[in-house]
Parts: sequence; C-alpha cells; structure tokens
Amino acid sequence: MVKVKTFSSFLLFLGFFSNAPLVTADSLREYHQRMCDEGNHGSCQKAEAMLQGEYLADRIVKLGDNFALKVDRLKREVNNKPILKNAYIDVLDDYFKSSTRDEAKLSVNTEIITLCAEHYHDYWRNRKMWWPTQEDGKPDWSTIYYYIVDHYYGYCIALSNL
Repeated sequence: MVKVKTFSSFLLFLGFFSNAPLVTADSLREYHQRMCDEGNHGSCQKAEAMLQGEYLADRIVKLGDNFALKVDRLKREVNNKPILKNAYIDVLDDYFKSSTRDEAKLSVNTEIITLCAEHYHDYWRNRKMWWPTQEDGKPDWSTIYYYIVDHYYGYCIALSNL
C-alpha cells in the first residue's frame, strides 16, 4: 500500500509540473544580449565578444574537417602515427590562407614556428604518447587541426613575446 501511495504522490507531483510553463535557460551570450537590449553597455561588449568566439569556433571546426579530407596521409603518417612537426606547418598555412579577414595573421617568424612544431610533436608523441584518433586507430586530423591552432595561440605567440 505504501508503494502505491508513493507512486500516486509522484504522479501528482508530475501532473503539477506538467501544467507549468516551460522555462528556458539563456546561454551566457543570450543573457548578455538581453542585458544589452535593456541598455547595459558592458553586456553589449561581452555579447559581441562571445558571438565572435562562437563564429571562430564554428570556423575552426569547418577548417579542420576540410583539412582532414585533403591531408596526404602518406606524407603525414607513419604506421598510423601522425608526423606532427610537419603537419603543424601545413595546418598553420591552411589556417592563415583561409582567413577571409585580417583577424588572423601569422605573427611569428618561421624559426619560432619550427621550434613550436617540434615542441608540439614532442609533447604529443613523446610525452603524452597518444594523440586524437578515429575509431579505426588512424589520426583524427580534424581534431589535431584544432589542437595545433590552439597550441599556436597559447604557446607559440607567448614564446615569441619573450
């Protein structure tokens, strides 16, 4: 009898909330956009920056997918292991050539890029001893593309400013 009473209480609980209007949560960008629309100028700047970040994230996914389709696996892999120091330069070339605006410019000289490529290769292949792969064990060049661009902005540019 207790189980039936508990179950009926649960159904009553669900019935109460099923008549309530659905509440949707704003993303942080949507929140700042709403606050901007209400006149908060600081939120306008934050919403714009977040929108730009979403654009760049979508762009990097598309670029990575395109790169993965055209990568020459015979030149960039040995026994299903990526040759990351060579791919690093290819990825950055592709990334900066694909830029339709001046938002992304290669701002580091080639000597630094070579050092960054070696660092990236050493980090993934020799220290971590793994890299992004597909289900069949082959390198996931789309994800590697993302990580290379991230490494460039997070490590390479900082290195060049020393």
